[in-house]
Amino acid sequence: MAQPPKGTYEVIHQPNKLKDLVGGPARMDERLIAKAEAALAEASAKIDLSETAKESIIKLDDAVERLKTEGADPAGPERTIYTVMHDLRSQGSSFGYPMVEKIATSMNRYLELGEPGQRGHNDADAIKAHVDALKAVVATKMKGEAGAIGQQIVAGLYKISRTKTK
Repeated sequence: MAQPPKGTYEVIHQPNKLKDLVGGPARMDERLIAKAEAALAEASAKIDLSETAKESIIKLDDAVERLKTEGADPAGPERTIYTVMHDLRSQGSSFGYPMVEKIATSMNRYLELGEPGQRGHNDADAIKAHVDALKAVVATKMKGEAGAIGQQIVAGLYKISRTKTK
């Protein structure tokens, strides 16, 4: 155990101005939290990801086609795919589509594995498998975990991307 320094010293505690403004320990009114959570749940239930994700899916389809013609390039179609999947991952998580979140996470983990051609799979096939799975989930409005079939889809994609299950 370290010995305290010899001599005299003083610990100076800086004033907590935010705490002074709030008036003590910061606590939220539980009724406000419950009201906000209910409003979020209501809004989330009304979101149709198949409608809100149309533009994203068009971008993904275009990027997959460019990937086939131009080849894999981290600065080209792969960047588009990564960005769109990142956005969809957040939307899936927020609006009750965990399958979308998992597929998008798997896709981005795959792209993070290394340079094109060095990931252990045919890049175009691996990327297309993820995009096709995502399109199927969104088109069928597959909310929730989607049972055994959904889990098999995710497990297969996780094998491609070497993503560990939680």
